[in-house]
Amino acid sequence: MFKMVALFKKPEDPEEFDQYYFGTHLPLTEKIPGLRKVNVTKFTGSPMGESPYYLMCEMFYDSKEAFKEASKTEESKASGKDVMKFAGNLVTFMFGEEVNE
Repeated sequence: MFKMVALFKKPEDPEEFDQYYFGTHLPLTEKIPGLRKVNVTKFTGSPMGESPYYLMCEMFYDSKEAFKEASKTEESKASGKDVMKFAGNLVTFMFGEEVNE
């Protein structure tokens, strides 16, 4: 499986962030055609203490090609525009492939 990972730094107001993320952004993202699964993790710490990251969202697709096709859809464009609106200064995106399938 191919995945896109969004890592979010800790927001100034975590409660407000959570309300928007889980109430508005995540439902928008889940509408993307071809998106197979979404895993969201809230970080509680690290071996060194506090984590620089607050939340991670993993979005799974069947393949890199499936991701590319999904990225062309209006739903994907809406999700991308939305994340930049509310968390553009907090989010880092990465791509990867599962190796332990």
